[in-house]
Amino acid sequence: MVAVIVNEISNFVMCISVIMMYVYLYGDKTKVVHKWSFVGHWTLRLGLIGIICGSALNVLTLSDPPLTEVVLNVGLALTFVWAYLFHKKMFDKKLK
Repeated sequence: MVAVIVNEISNFVMCISVIMMYVYLYGDKTKVVHKWSFVGHWTLRLGLIGIICGSALNVLTLSDPPLTEVVLNVGLALTFVWAYLFHKKMFDKKLK
């Protein structure tokens, strides 16, 4: 039961942080991501969409994965929160 709750929280955090990263990168046409090649641009875009959909489905289905996957999801959630905050702080500061 504890693993399900931890997994729910980590997937929720992952979903929200990746949505924020997606909006940060693709919400402004002046970001460098829009200048990338077709493959680079769509690889990142589809990867972020896949993470958003997968984590949202995990939250909605109350998935009960093995402990190793729960640990992985916690790590990914923390990494995506860090990545969003890092990009927001570093690149918005440089533009000002």
